[in-house]
Amino acid sequence: MVLGAVLRSNVVRVGFLTHLLWDRYGPFWVGLARAGGAEVVRPDLEAVLARLTDPRVAHAPAVAFRLAVAAALALEDVDLIVVPRLNPERDGGPGAAQDPWIADLPATLERVRGAGPTIVPVAADLTGRLETAAVSFLARLVHEPARVRRAWAQQRAAARAPRRAAPEGRVRPSEQRTVAVVGQPWLATPAVARLATRAGEQPLTPASFAPDDLRAEGRRADPRLIDTDAEALGAVRRFARSAGVDEVRFVLDGGSGSDAWLARRAEALAHRRIEVVDLRSLADDEARLRALIDAVG
Repeated sequence: MVLGAVLRSNVVRVGFLTHLLWDRYGPFWVGLARAGGAEVVRPDLEAVLARLTDPRVAHAPAVAFRLAVAAALALEDVDLIVVPRLNPERDGGPGAAQDPWIADLPATLERVRGAGPTIVPVAADLTGRLETAAVSFLARLVHEPARVRRAWAQQRAAARAPRRAAPEGRVRPSEQRTVAVVGQPWLATPAVARLATRAGEQPLTPASFAPDDLRAEGRRADPRLIDTDAEALGAVRRFARSAGVDEVRFVLDGGSGSDAWLARRAEALAHRRIEVVDLRSLADDEARLRALIDAVG
């Protein structure tokens, strides 16, 4: 028993935030952690909900980021916490570029949380060169260069953006109205879309489009946009001009000033009426939280 405890203590435990763009970065970094011999730990839902009463959570104005603080607190017994950078570093810009939670989530989370396991920032997208970041991460887990090289060789092929599903088709008009649910990428998810649509409506989300394509579309309207804002507005433009979409519905978090700014830009760009709904009005507290946590499927 003592020997088992000693062996267990040598295993690095790596925690992950799983409700913010998880489908983009999570599978690769989980695979890398396991290749490096680490134990992967995901936040327990009930533990996260219990941490929502911690005073530090209130420093985050938006639901998704209150969840991020609560999840980091719930992962108190790990060695490292992997946290996605929602946007690449950049100087200035309108909208969410001014929101520290969106512009630099890892640093803001670390500042608000205070002491705790080391936060390891990783890019949310796998579109750039990952080798330097991946090897540096593996070196935290194993201290033998040969094992680091082997682990990276095993995972190198997975270092690419996930494939997107074929574009969602439209049902016949006689059956249901088709509603495109848009917003920041962590809100424009199938789980949130189910909350945001009503009886007789079929939801569409931007999930079938490549994020880079949507960003390029958004930046045709404003080249200064931060990635996630460009992605959200690109989806608005795509859906707004689609004859197969009956309505565009923009979901925002009313606690976020940058979300409100983004919704105003969406209304100006759409050239058709869009409905703006507040995440906080869609369901009770626990249902909203579960929808965000379950967004990764």
